[in-house]
Amino acid sequence: MAGHFKNVCIVIAVFSFSAFCDTETNIIASAPTHYFYTPTANVNPPYSLVVSLHEISFSFPNNLQVQASIFDNIGRLAFGAKYGIFDNLSVGAGLANTLVHIGNGHAIHDAKSRFGAYVCYGFIKNPTFEAAITPHMQLVDHNSIGCDLGGMVTPSSIWSIIWEVGTSGDLTTSNFWFNTDGGLRIHPPSIPFLNFDAGIDVSEFIVNVPHPSTSATVYFDAIFAMKVK
Repeated sequence: MAGHFKNVCIVIAVFSFSAFCDTETNIIASAPTHYFYTPTANVNPPYSLVVSLHEISFSFPNNLQVQASIFDNIGRLAFGAKYGIFDNLSVGAGLANTLVHIGNGHAIHDAKSRFGAYVCYGFIKNPTFEAAITPHMQLVDHNSIGCDLGGMVTPSSIWSIIWEVGTSGDLTTSNFWFNTDGGLRIHPPSIPFLNFDAGIDVSEFIVNVPHPSTSATVYFDAIFAMKVK
């Protein structure tokens, strides 16, 4: 059921975003503030709107961004806010959960909704390569701490390579979780406000058990980013 729902959403998103192509000259492009699941360290300029299958966010003045993640989560938050301290350093907090699971989801699978917080530090940032590390914690049910690493290599103005790894230490059960994903981001040269992501996601799994097992799912995102004021 979830797979069919996702396919319908993908089709709607593609057709909706393509409808903006004819009005490109009237749109000021912004940028995604996530890789696949890892947030970027920056907050977009004020009044920037990002709409995608994995992130809906809006940036206010004074480096404040509110965000919601529908499919899985960005920064391990389903709903929350992100504050940019510097261009390469931000903090986020909110509801840590996954609203719609595709496969097992990018989270501790049997945890209920929790309070979550993270710090995102961009330790590399240049036109061809960027990377950010995100220590995070979740409290109340299944208290946990962990760290995610995400990065993007851009050998061309048309496409980039994204790769991420993530870990969570469940302090409630003593389980250690691990996940990874990777793929491509396509930047259509004639549509600067639109990006497409595609890749493979290895769902989070427990490492410290006798026979670890996991599953892999296809990752897809259509990201529309613009300034609305």
